[in-house]
Amino acid sequence: MRSFIMFLEQKSEEEKNLQKTIAKLPEKYRKLLKNFNIKLTCKNTLNGDRDHIGVIHQFDIEVAAPWNYGREFTFLHEVAHLIWEKLITEKQKDQWKRLAKLYKGKPKMNEEELFCMFFASTYANHHVETYNHPKLMAFIKSLD
Repeated sequence: MRSFIMFLEQKSEEEKNLQKTIAKLPEKYRKLLKNFNIKLTCKNTLNGDRDHIGVIHQFDIEVAAPWNYGREFTFLHEVAHLIWEKLITEKQKDQWKRLAKLYKGKPKMNEEELFCMFFASTYANHHVETYNHPKLMAFIKSLD
C-alpha cells in the first residue's frame, strides 16, 4: 500500500520541470499563474492549430513542443503575454517600446511579441542568442 501512495504522490518529469521553471520567476509572476491550468502537448504546434505553439484561453495555458524553441522558452513566452496584459503598466510599455528599437534582428515583430521573446530568453535556462541583448534583458529584470 505504501508504494502505491508514493506512486500517486510522484510528479511527472514534465510537472517537476514546469515547477522548477515557475520557481525561478519573481513572486508576483508566480502568483499570477496560480489559477492557471498548464497543458503540455507533444506536437510541433497546438492540436487543431497549425499556426501557433502556445495559447492562453481563460485559465488555461497550452504549450506545444516546437522544433525551433525549447518547451521552457515557449512556456515562458506565453507567461510573458499574461504579464504584459495584467502587470505591465502603460508607462513601462512605453519604456519598452523605446528600448525595443535597439533590437535589429529578424523576424520583425510588434512590441508585445518582442517583449515575450526577451522575457522567455531572460528566464529560460538556455538563452536564445537572437534574444540576448543586455539592455533589453536588463529592462525585463528591472520589472521584478
